[in-house]
Amino acid sequence: MVASMLRAKPLFRLAFAASILVQPSLAAEDHETAFELTVRPVLASSCVKCHGPTKQSGSLRLDSREAMLKGGDNGPAIVPGNPGESLLIQAISQADDALKMPPNKPLAKDQREALEAWIAAGAIWPESKASSKATIEGENHWAFEPFSQNKAPDDPSGWAQGAIDQWIAAGQRSHGVRPVEQAERRILIRRASFDLTGLPPSPEQVEAFARDVRPDAFARLIDELLASPQYGERWGRYWLDLARYADTAGDNSDYPIPQAYLYRDYVIDAFNADIPYDRFLHEQLAGDILAPQGPPEDYNRRVIATGFVAQAKRFGTVKLEDTHQIIEDTLNTTGQTVLGLSLRCARCHDHKFDPISAKDYYALYGVFAGTKYPFAGAEEDKKPSEFAPLALPAVVKSREAEHAATIARMSAEVEQAVTLKRPDGEINALKAALTAKQKESPHTGLPWAYAVREGTPTDVKLQVGGDPTTLGDLVPRGVPLCLDAGGKLPIPEGQSGRLQLAQWLTDGPPKPLTARVMVNRIWQHHFGKPIVATPSDFGLRGTPPTHPELLDELARQFVESGWSIKAMHRRIMLSRTYQLATVHDSAAFEADAGNTWYWRGDRRQLDAESLRDSLLALGGDLDLSRPGPHAFPPVAKWTYTAHHQFKAVYPSNHRSVYLMVQRLHAHPYLSLFNGPDTSMTTPVRDASAVPLQSLFLLNNPFVHEQAERFAKTLIASSGDQSVRVDLAFRRVYARGPSAAELAKSTTFLAAYEAALDREGVAADRRPVEAWASLARSLLASNEFHYVD
Repeated sequence: MVASMLRAKPLFRLAFAASILVQPSLAAEDHETAFELTVRPVLASSCVKCHGPTKQSGSLRLDSREAMLKGGDNGPAIVPGNPGESLLIQAISQADDALKMPPNKPLAKDQREALEAWIAAGAIWPESKASSKATIEGENHWAFEPFSQNKAPDDPSGWAQGAIDQWIAAGQRSHGVRPVEQAERRILIRRASFDLTGLPPSPEQVEAFARDVRPDAFARLIDELLASPQYGERWGRYWLDLARYADTAGDNSDYPIPQAYLYRDYVIDAFNADIPYDRFLHEQLAGDILAPQGPPEDYNRRVIATGFVAQAKRFGTVKLEDTHQIIEDTLNTTGQTVLGLSLRCARCHDHKFDPISAKDYYALYGVFAGTKYPFAGAEEDKKPSEFAPLALPAVVKSREAEHAATIARMSAEVEQAVTLKRPDGEINALKAALTAKQKESPHTGLPWAYAVREGTPTDVKLQVGGDPTTLGDLVPRGVPLCLDAGGKLPIPEGQSGRLQLAQWLTDGPPKPLTARVMVNRIWQHHFGKPIVATPSDFGLRGTPPTHPELLDELARQFVESGWSIKAMHRRIMLSRTYQLATVHDSAAFEADAGNTWYWRGDRRQLDAESLRDSLLALGGDLDLSRPGPHAFPPVAKWTYTAHHQFKAVYPSNHRSVYLMVQRLHAHPYLSLFNGPDTSMTTPVRDASAVPLQSLFLLNNPFVHEQAERFAKTLIASSGDQSVRVDLAFRRVYARGPSAAELAKSTTFLAAYEAALDREGVAADRRPVEAWASLARSLLASNEFHYVD
C-alpha cells in the first residue's frame, strides 16, 4: 500500500520535515518534489475517497489546495504556515473524538509529520505541467529531440584542436573570455592519473612523462592508464553510485547479501573490458535472458549483470513484502540512471512535471512484474532464497530432473511402507525424509548470484493513487508515449519484455537521450561538473545544457564509436579544454566567476575513495588484489530483526571500492567524506567540508599509521635529509619542494627531534616520530586533497 511505501522512507521524510521547518526559503521545486513523494500519496490513498470528486463528507474536499482553503462544514482545512491551527492536522492527530481522520486507522507518524511539514512550508501544491508531448511553451523539449546536425564552428584564434575545443571556444568568444595556458606536465599526469585510476602517479611515472618529448606522449599516458586494472575500479565506482549498490538488502533488518559482490566485480570488469555501453545496459536489464543465447563462457557473467535490477531496495519483515515498492525502486533507478527521467511521481497520478502518464508508468511496471527477484532474508523468514543459479540451463535441468526423480522414489517408498503396515516409527522417518527433500532446493550445491530471472509474464492494472489494493484498467506492457508514439514493445510470447525494453533504450527512439545522459556523466567526472547540471533529470524541470551542441556532438560520436566509454575518455582528455591549467585570470573571472565557459581547469577535491586509497598507497599498505566475498557470519546464524539489525564494518587494505557498504548503516569513513547514499541512485555526491574531516585527518589511528609507515619509507630511502624531503614532496604532490619548503621542512624536523629529546623520547623513536609528523602535515594540506 501507499502507506507502507511512505513508511519505508522515514529518513527522507524526517529530513524534508526538518529542512522546511527551519529553512522556509528553500526553492519551490524542492517543496514540490517532496510534496509529490510524501504528501500527495497520503492524500490520494487515505483522504480523497471520502473527500474528493465523488464524495464530500462534511462538504469537504481534499483534492486541491483551493478546496482545502475553502474547507467544509467546520471551516478551512489548512492554515498555510501554521499546522497547529489547521483542522487537517487536528483531525489526523485524533486527539478529538469528534474530529478523527481517517476514521478507521490512524495515519503513521511519519505520514502525519510529512503533512505537518508541508503545511508549515506554506502548503505548496504544484500545478500540473504534464502533457502527452514533451514541450515547453510550445517548443519541443531539447532532450527528446534527435541529434542536432550543427557543424562545430571554426576557431579564428587557432587555439582549438578538434570539435570539443571548437564548441568551447565559441562559447568563450560569445561571453568575452579567453582560455588560460595549458597545465604543466607534472600537474597534467596527476590530474589524468586520479581521473582514470583514482590513484596518484609514482615519482618515477611523473619524471618519465615530464621528460617524454614525443608529440603523442599524453595520448600514450592515457592509453596506459585506461589499460590499468585500476581504471575499472575507479569508473566502476561511479556506476555503482548510480546503481545504488550495497552489500545488504535494506529491509527493516538490513539482511546481508553475501553474493552482492559478484555484481560489483561485474561492473568493474565491464569497464576494464570497455564493454559497449549499449550491451552493458542490455546485460544489466536482461542478462539472464541473453545468457542462454551464448557463448557459454558468458553465461554466468550475464546472469550476474542483472544485479542492477536485483539491487532494488527491500522492505518489510517477510519474504518479498511490498513487491510494488521493489518495482518502484527499479523503475526509479532505471529511469534516472539511463534516461535522466524521474518516473516515480507517475506511480500515483500523471507526472506533474514531465510528460509521463500513470498509464506509461504501469506499462513499464508490467515489464518488471513478470520478473523473479531474489530474496536476501528478512526478520520473519531468515533464509535467503530465489537466487539465480550460476550454471548452464542443461546443468540446472539435470539437477531438477534428478531432484524430481529422488522425490518420486522416496514417495514410492513411503507408499510401500504404508501398504505393508511397516512400523509407525519407520513410516514416520520415511515421511520426514521425504518432507525434507521436498523443501530442499533442486539447485542445492550450485553457485548463486543475487540476480533476477524470468517469472510469469503479465500485464498489470493501474494502481489508483499508487495503492496496489485499488486497481483500475489493465495496462498493456509498453513504453512512455513521449519517447515513442507507438508506446508498444514487440514482446514475444512468454517473455517479460525486459530484453525488448533494454534494446529499445539504445536502438529505439530514446537512443539520443540515452547517449546524452551517459556522455554528460563522463564529462562530469572529468571536469567536476556536467554540461547538464542535473545529470539524472533531463526532463522539463531539469537544467538546460550549457553547451547543447557540444553535448550532441559527444553523444553522436559516442554512438558512432560503438558506445565505447574508453574512446570517449580519449576524446575528452586529448582536448585542449581538458588540459587547461587551474590558474586565476582576473578579467575572465570577472566575466565568468563560475567558469561556466571553461576558460580554466577547475580544482577538484579528492573523493572519499581516492583519499583513502592514496593514504594506503603512501603508507605502502594498499593491496591491489581483488578481495572476493566479505566475512559475513554463516547464514545459519542469521537472527537479525528490526531491533537487532545486521551491522558490521570489515577492515581492509584493499581499494575502497571493495569496502562492505550497507543500506541502513552508513560506512563511518565513507559517510564522513561524502560517500554515496546506498539507498538511492546517486548522480552527484555532496562536496561538503566539515570539521570532523579535519579531525579525522589529524587524529584518526588509520591516518597516523599510514603516516608512520610513509615516514619509515622515507627514512629508509636515504641518509640525506634533503633527499628524503624531496621524495616526500614528490610522492605526495607529484613535484619537488621549493627552496623555502625544503628549508622549512628540515628546520621543522630538527626542532621536532629536539623537542622529543627534551621529553625523553627514546633516540631510535625520535626520527620516526619527527618524519611522521612532517608526513601528517603534508597529508593534511589542501594540495594533497585537491587535484589541479
